[in-house]
Amino acid sequence: MTRFVDQLRLAERAKEDIYFARIDRELIDALHAHAQLDCLARLQNNQGLAQPDTGAEQIAVSGARQEADK
Repeated sequence: MTRFVDQLRLAERAKEDIYFARIDRELIDALHAHAQLDCLARLQNNQGLAQPDTGAEQIAVSGARQEADK
C-alpha cells in the first residue's frame, strides 16, 4: 500500500513542478519583454540625441538671410 501512496505523492509533486515551471517561464518571458522595451526606448532616446540640432541651423540660416536683406 505504501508504494501506491508514494506514487500518488510523486504524481502530485510532478503536477506542482509542471505548474510552477510554467509560471516561472511566463514571468521570465515578461521580464525579457520588459527589458526589450527598455532597450528600444534607450535606443530611440540615443538616436534622438545623436541627430544634429536642425533648429539651431535654421536660426543661423534665417539670421544670415535677414542680414543679407539689409
